[in-house]
Amino acid sequence: MATRLDELASGKLKSSRQIYDESVKIRRQVDDGQPRLSEDDMQRAQFGPRGVPGKPDPAKMVPQRRKKTPSDFDPGHTA
Repeated sequence: MATRLDELASGKLKSSRQIYDESVKIRRQVDDGQPRLSEDDMQRAQFGPRGVPGKPDPAKMVPQRRKKTPSDFDPGHTA
């Protein structure tokens, strides 16, 4: 109880969010304006698209698939 009063008097009282984050060891993500990479993106950057660093992605869209893919694709609502 004395430590709680000492914290109150010194102005070092933590919010419940800070206490929770420290208890579960969560590191909050910094919003620095840069896009976040997924694990797949990080692996692609490290090992290349097919597991060979420095090589281009050999996957190409075949003409039949290109013909079947709509150019004005609208995914719509997910719900």
